[in-house]
This record gives sequence, structure tokens and C-alpha cells, in this order.
Amino acid sequence: MHLKSLAIAASLAGALIASPAQAGIIFSDNFDADNASSALNFNSLINWTVGDGTIDYIRSGGFGISCVGGTGGCLDLDGSTGNAGRITTRQVFDFDDGVQYVFELALSGNQRGGASDSVNFGLISEDTGFVSFLTAGPLAPNAPFATFGGSLMGQDFSGNWRFFIEGVGGDNVGAILDDVVLRDNRATNVPE
Repeated sequence: MHLKSLAIAASLAGALIASPAQAGIIFSDNFDADNASSALNFNSLINWTVGDGTIDYIRSGGFGISCVGGTGGCLDLDGSTGNAGRITTRQVFDFDDGVQYVFELALSGNQRGGASDSVNFGLISEDTGFVSFLTAGPLAPNAPFATFGGSLMGQDFSGNWRFFIEGVGGDNVGAILDDVVLRDNRATNVPE
């Protein structure tokens, strides 16, 4: 798989990515249903597998951390082992040629002080192992939630892909992740 097969345009300025009003949501997760309480080194996410390190599950307010909107659940991408984790979608995606897809995620700083944090996110080919990724950050510890993401265009490629998000670092306090969405730009039929 060649990088030119997957055209990725990143929007990492913290601004929302413009998408058509009728774009179809293919995947979304706000982490609200994953657990009833905050948990260190959590590895039982509903829609993701945890690997290459650890993450902490946060219920808004737990450990002094607020999730988007001050409610629900979110993730600390640098769990409590000193080894930042990677989450990978359980769902596999097959992208159609000529269709633009948009991937967005809400990130904040670690909300606890200390060093700034960065996050890598992108695609992994199930077929070839090819990895394409973008980096968000560094995010200052007090950086508020902002939307980061990218768009990709299916261009003459096939196969199975998974999305991943991973913390960069290893100091037990990482960027906070919430509200992940994958959508396409095909208009959906809306009944009159």
C-alpha cells in the first residue's frame, strides 16, 4: 500500500472540520457507556482494543478531570504505568473509491499540569500492516477541548482498515480523549 493511495489532509489547528450537513456517520464513540466509574489502566472498552501501553478511563470529575460537556466518560491516553497506550477500533472499515471520509476527535491537555502531551492518530491496514498517521499537539496541560482530525479520500485502494489513537509519552498523565466520529460526505436520503 502506498501513501499516495490514501490522500490524507489534516486539520490540526484545533478548528472544526467542515462537513456537509447530511454527512453519514459511520462510527462514533463518546466513551460514556464503557464503565460506571473511573478506572486506572482500563482495558475493557466496548468499541476499541487497548494495546502498546495503558489508558485510564475517566468519568467526568474523576481524578479532577472533566470530559466534554462536563459529563459522561473520556480517556487519559497515558495510563498509570508510565507507558502511554494505543486504542484501535474493533470495527474494520472498507473505504469506497471517490468518497471523502472525515475522522474527528476531541482532545484536551492533561488537565493536571506538568509536561505538554501529543497524540498520534490514523489508519492501520489489516491487509498489509501499512500505517498512516497524523499528530495532534503538543497540547499544553491546560489546553481546553478542541476538535482535531483529518479527511481521507478513497482512491484506487481496497482492503480493511482500523483507526487508532495513541498517547505519546510516559509520565502517567496524558492528553484527554473524547467524542470520536467517522463520517462520509455522501448525502443521506431525508424523507420529506
